[in-house]
Amino acid sequence: MDSMIEIAAIDNDQMLLEGMATWIAGVPDIRLVATAPSVADLLSQVVTARIVLLDLNLEDFTDPVDNVATLVDAGFTVIVITVVPDLSYILATTEAGAVAYVAKTANLTNLADVVRAVARGDSPLTTEHAFWLGRDDRPDRPELTPREHEVLVAYGRGMTVDAVARRLGIAAGTVRTHLDRAKQKYAEAGRPIRHRGEYGERIREDGLGRERLPGRDSSRDSGPATH
Repeated sequence: MDSMIEIAAIDNDQMLLEGMATWIAGVPDIRLVATAPSVADLLSQVVTARIVLLDLNLEDFTDPVDNVATLVDAGFTVIVITVVPDLSYILATTEAGAVAYVAKTANLTNLADVVRAVARGDSPLTTEHAFWLGRDDRPDRPELTPREHEVLVAYGRGMTVDAVARRLGIAAGTVRTHLDRAKQKYAEAGRPIRHRGEYGERIREDGLGRERLPGRDSSRDSGPATH
């Protein structure tokens, strides 16, 4: 049965937000229910949408990685939209929990397709996203898919398989499959995961979920430890 997909959008470009609202008004299964110029402004509202379109560069001196992580921690699913094809930003925001990346040059119909896929619980890879993820040449880091990253971070921070499944809206068996694939990739990279605690060690070692962009203060704590 078809259902309405509610989304929110965060962008400092008011003209773009108004244009997006006009365009989405003509899409029968997607409704834009909230807009904001910043993450803080959106979080100050009562928002029924769980999917957020987030501009990578809000020009308000906020860290894109923090913006994604803050929204994910608040229970939102984040699709990053940007005109800036910066490798470090794309990698870092993906690792912070963004499930999809869409260039602002993309056709709006393609954006609607990504929104629908995300609403189904998928982590769709656009051509641009796959290209930039494929250029991750950092040493000893396995190339995880966005969903493998989500599952690994949640499980590595102490959630059970069933809890991860509920949070992501997928089956427990699917969670185990993603964990097995991530575990295999780490083994192939020469950094095997041999026991439960090493999932958390790998996400801390690689800064998964809270990775800082180059030039920022890397001494800040990535968050409270889970037990």
